[in-house]
Order: sequence, then C-alpha cells, then structure tokens
Amino acid sequence: MSDLKCGDVELNRDEGGLVRDATQSHIKVKNVYNPEDVAAIEYETEIADPGQYPFTRGLYPNMYRERLWLKSFIVSYSTPEETNEAFKSYIKNGMNDLRLLADLPIQSGIDPDHPCSWNSMMCGGMSTYAINVYEKMLEGIPLEGVTYELAHQNVSSSIFFHGMLFAMMEKRGLNTSTLKGNGICDPIRAKLVYASPDWPTEINRRVCLDHIEFCNQNTPKWKAIAPNGVDPCQAGMNAIQEIGVVLAVASATIEDLQKRGISIDDYGSMVVSLDAESDFFENIAKFRAIRKMWAKIAKEKFGAKTKKAMHMKIGIRTSGLSLQWQKPLNNASRVAFQILSCVFGGVGSIDASSIDEAVGLPSYEARMYNLDTQHIITHEANIALVADPLGGSYYLEWMTDKFEKDCNEFLKDIEERGGIYECLDTGWLNAVMEENRLKIQREKAEGKRLIIGVNSFKGEEGPINKEISNCAYKVPTEEMRADKIKEIKEFRETRNKRALFECFRRLYLDTKEGRNISRAMIDGIKEGMTMGEMCGIVRLGYGIGYDPMEMLPTPDYVQEALKECL
Repeated sequence: MSDLKCGDVELNRDEGGLVRDATQSHIKVKNVYNPEDVAAIEYETEIADPGQYPFTRGLYPNMYRERLWLKSFIVSYSTPEETNEAFKSYIKNGMNDLRLLADLPIQSGIDPDHPCSWNSMMCGGMSTYAINVYEKMLEGIPLEGVTYELAHQNVSSSIFFHGMLFAMMEKRGLNTSTLKGNGICDPIRAKLVYASPDWPTEINRRVCLDHIEFCNQNTPKWKAIAPNGVDPCQAGMNAIQEIGVVLAVASATIEDLQKRGISIDDYGSMVVSLDAESDFFENIAKFRAIRKMWAKIAKEKFGAKTKKAMHMKIGIRTSGLSLQWQKPLNNASRVAFQILSCVFGGVGSIDASSIDEAVGLPSYEARMYNLDTQHIITHEANIALVADPLGGSYYLEWMTDKFEKDCNEFLKDIEERGGIYECLDTGWLNAVMEENRLKIQREKAEGKRLIIGVNSFKGEEGPINKEISNCAYKVPTEEMRADKIKEIKEFRETRNKRALFECFRRLYLDTKEGRNISRAMIDGIKEGMTMGEMCGIVRLGYGIGYDPMEMLPTPDYVQEALKECL
C-alpha cells in the first residue's frame, strides 16, 4: 500500500514497524511456534506441574492462591525519622517486605566523617553508621514476624546490617531465631560491578561463609546470601549470562559450605536476586529456566534429598536501567509490564522501580503507584488465580528450553576457565559484560533497538511529564551532611570505652585466627561499633591497612584498643 498524504502531513503505513528479529538478549526467534518446536521436551521430566520437580512452573502447587509474592522496594531517605515515617505509610498500603539500604560511603566501609564521604553522604540511602541510627529508623516497627531484605552492594554491609537487626532483637529480649529475610552478600557481584574497596575478594569469600554459618545456626529464617544478577545485567550482561553467573555463584557457595560440613539439605532453599527487563517473554522464560536448572544442579550435583533444598526462590528488582528521564510517564508502562512478567514467571518477591527513578529518589506517589499496580494485577486483572497460566505456550516452552541450553554452555565455559572466582580475578567476567554492553549501545545508536521517547517517537513532553520530573526526591543539603559528621563524633564520645575496646580485640583476633567473626561483630555493634570501625578492624586482622581508601592511618583509639594484639 502506498503512503497517504493529507495536507502537509504524510502518513507512512510502515512507520513504527519492527526493527528486530531477536529478543533483548539476542536470541533469534521465528514468527510462529508450533508443536514441532517443543516435541523433544518431555512434560513430566522437563516441565511438570507446579510444585513438582524440576519446578519449572513454580515452587508450590497452588502458587499465588496459597501465598502472594512479597511486595517490596528500597526505603532509605536522608534521615532515619523520614525513613521511619515512610515505612509505616507504605506498610499500611500493602508493602510487606521491608528493604533497607545505606548511602554509598557506608556501603564502601567508611564512616560519614571520612574525607571521601562528603559528596555522596546521605545520597541514595541513609548514613546508617551504627545501631543508634537503626533504632531510630525502625522505631515502632516490629522485628519479629516481618520480612527484611538488605539491598547493599557489599559483603561487609550484609553481615553488618544483619548484625544490627540481631543486636536490636537481643537488646529487646526478642527471639533472634525468628529474624526473617535475606541479604545479597554476593562476593562476585561486589567486585564485578562495584569494585568495592571495603575488602578484597579473599575476605569477602571468607566472611560470606562465616555469615551463612552463623545464620544457619542462629537465624534459620534468614538467607545470608542471595546471588545477584540484577547489577551484572544492568551493567551489561544479557539474560543468559545473568542467570549463568547467579547459578555459578550459588554452586560455588554450596561447594564452599560443604567444606565446612554444611550440606545443601542443611542450607535449604537458595534465594537469588534477578533483573526484570522490558522483554516480556524473555523475562518469563528466564525465571522458569533458572528455577528448573537449580533444581537439577541441587539434585544431580549436590545430592539434595529434600524439595526445599531444590527450591530456588526468586526475588526481583524491575529494571531501573530501562527507565528514562525523557517522557517519564512512559515508565509507568515499562514498570507495569515488568511486574506482570514477574507474576507470570512465578517469582517470590518484587521490588518494583518507580516511574521517576531516572530523575532521583522516588516520590511518595510513585511508590504508591508501584504497590497499586501490583494490587490491580492481583485483584482486578486476576492474573494470580492460576499457577503458570502461560505454561504450555509453544513459544514460552521453546524459549525456556533455549535458555537452559544456552546457559549450560555459558556455565561450561566458566568451569573450563577455572570457576567463577577465577573468571572474576582474570577479568573475563568484566570482558563478557563490557562486550554485550557495547553491543547494546551500538544497536541503540543504529536504530536497531528502539527506546520510546529516547531514540524513537520522541514527541513533546507535556505538563504531566514535567510534574513527574519535579516531584522526585531531592538530595540532602550541605548543612544536613555537616550535622551528620557532628552527630557521629558526638556518638563516639557516648560509648563505653572499656566494653567497646574488648569487642575490638575479639573481632581482630577472631579474624586473624580464623574463627567466625559474627558474634564478636554483633557484640561490638551493641556497644556502638561503627561500620567503618568493623570494616577497618577486619582489614587489620588480615594484615592490610585500616582504611579502604588508603588515605588515613589507623585511628589512635583503635591502635590503643589493639596494642596488646598487634
């Protein structure tokens, strides 16, 4: 059909046509799928009913009729008081998974009065340097019967903030074995994406195992590690590489635990964190494939005997990278479809990004949109009524099978290169991530990957888009940052010096002599030990400098505490 003209406007019938024949992760697809494409897939062994091995269709027979997914998002504003108020408001409106975060200096293992802290202090999260801040943040919020998640980037943060929750429960006389939730605590992700300065990989790997061992014994409802694919994916890896890295980290963790006498059945289910990008069917296939693959790995490689040990529980962060500051109203569609793909994929928890997240920290109303979207999917669209409602789709089953085959090839490559830690140390993982990131950039530049409102269909931004941009949370003032530095200096003066120094010594010696550091750290937290002090003393126990940034000497008071040990 020829183009049509109407006055000065030319109507192009082919405008907006498809420019791709592959998914977001470059999986080539046909225009139609039929029974022949899935003829080799045996239902009983490769798909099965929900709740049955290999759990492709979901972990539980009744899925969301039995239990809905957890609804979470990071809540961490500039002050503990503001964060506390926000938590209580969101809980009233349906949030049932409390996700905590600290600012970048704290996640890097330094306190707010470190010279490197100033520019990023209280940005993207609170400066939760010690237990006094956590107590304010969670005032009036129960510690028992609540699911907490730690979204921090580093192993040091995962163990420290679990220790904060544990210490608060002990101080209140609560049953610490009821503490429920998980932290990421992924040694690979900490270095692959963030190159975090707090601890080198050797310490991260050891402390991660200490943390898992302590949690298994003392907080069995807390999953101490959640191998993370979100950040590697958003840093450049495609979906196949993302789940490959997550499976490799999960496998390496179980191998390390077995050396400590902890079996996969002792450990139980594996919790992981994955990204939900904008490719709808690719997301669903990815979630089904990784669940299926882990069940096989757990049973065939590690000898898992219980269903629980074969379970992989998937927590989702919808893709913040997919959100755009241009025409931010479009982000509402992106977030809604990403959430929907998660529900179709049978995930266990969803941390949905907010429509204004490309502009700044999300506004209150954007957060409420996240929750309401999930409520609409549940109660109006009725998506949750049936377990795996897209199961049996020729396309989806073919895609799930394709994911498994391609991911197994990627895992084989990792093993042949010496395993996941060797692939990190040699830089191979970084190269894989960078290669795909550049490929995506080229596709966008060449118009082979369309981002609506950015490189196609740009249109004009009206008042709604502008208002969304104006509502984003603003960064803290210099005065607030100066007050935070004054606050920590005053807090240090209030501590029981003798009790604190004893905790410093125990933490140092437990680190140096190879004992589990968790208990000494928790006791130190109860006495007011800060993140920077904990991180620095563990470094000293390994014979490296106290300061992760290699700018400052060991503080005089820390040297005084450790003078009999050094």
